[in-house]
Amino acid sequence: MAKSMRITLARLKEVLHRQDPPKWGQDYDPAIRAVREEAPSRSRFLQIWFEKLGRYVHALSSVEGKALILAMFHRGVFELQEQRMLATEPRPHPLAGHPMAVGLKLPPLRGTIDVCERLDMIERHPWIYADHPDGMERVPVPVPFIGDFLLFLTDQEGPYCVNWTIKGSSEEFQRSLLRSKPTKDPQAEVNAVRSRHAIEERYYADAGIPTRRIVERDLPELLIQNLRSLLLLQHRAANVDLDIYAEVCDRLQASVQTGQRPLEVLLSVVHRHGLEIDTAKACFARALWQGDVRAELMEDALFIDRPLQPVRRDPLHVFSAWFARQPA
Repeated sequence: MAKSMRITLARLKEVLHRQDPPKWGQDYDPAIRAVREEAPSRSRFLQIWFEKLGRYVHALSSVEGKALILAMFHRGVFELQEQRMLATEPRPHPLAGHPMAVGLKLPPLRGTIDVCERLDMIERHPWIYADHPDGMERVPVPVPFIGDFLLFLTDQEGPYCVNWTIKGSSEEFQRSLLRSKPTKDPQAEVNAVRSRHAIEERYYADAGIPTRRIVERDLPELLIQNLRSLLLLQHRAANVDLDIYAEVCDRLQASVQTGQRPLEVLLSVVHRHGLEIDTAKACFARALWQGDVRAELMEDALFIDRPLQPVRRDPLHVFSAWFARQPA
């Protein structure tokens, strides 16, 4: 969700330094980092290493962490910008300047102030006051909303973006559940929360970018546990000899049909090539994480001493709508 920022002028300058414009890959710096000094005090923040980007990606809640793991698993995601600032003034399309977007005609972002004016919600836009350079008065300065995840994907038609707004429950798209005390005017709170979502969705829709609402109950716990276990190990096999890795993949894929336990496959490779068993386990994790071996991930827990099962439900098919480009 587009978060409202209660910040000082100094903090605003820091956000603009990081995000105007945002950088790519390992140089990207989120507007809100998942650290104690910046994350909401009651949040369960975390950072996850994203090998494809060469950096840690920041999540500000446990449900954001789960959604992040699923996003990282998608083969078509080539860039991800978390805790991204929604610019108050017009800016180029988020893909502008990326090598994969050279030659594309991309509609611009029109800015949240313009969005609020069109939606007749300008009173919903956050501002702070700062001293004018002449020292004679204080002037209003717009404060940007902060989104959750902006995904950059590619398919047969080329690159595109999808905006994810993430909550623990559907109810949180109507009102905040983080308040320590009940609000005095529940309807006003509902209107404020709905307005922020409307502003965010219109902001990205101007550039042809769809917004997907994601809640925790839609993220299967077993799938996320499986993906998390693969993610934690798979990077350790990044430098394994390609021929050895290919052999592991071929034999593991065959085991899906024969019922041979992955551990037996891995021990055979260890003896054949003199690998460390931990490296072989990392190859197992990488093969499934990268999709080089296809097995059931949504309905069966992964263990190396249990046979892999054929795919019954492909998570990338089940959740394909979350990653789909804007319909023509």
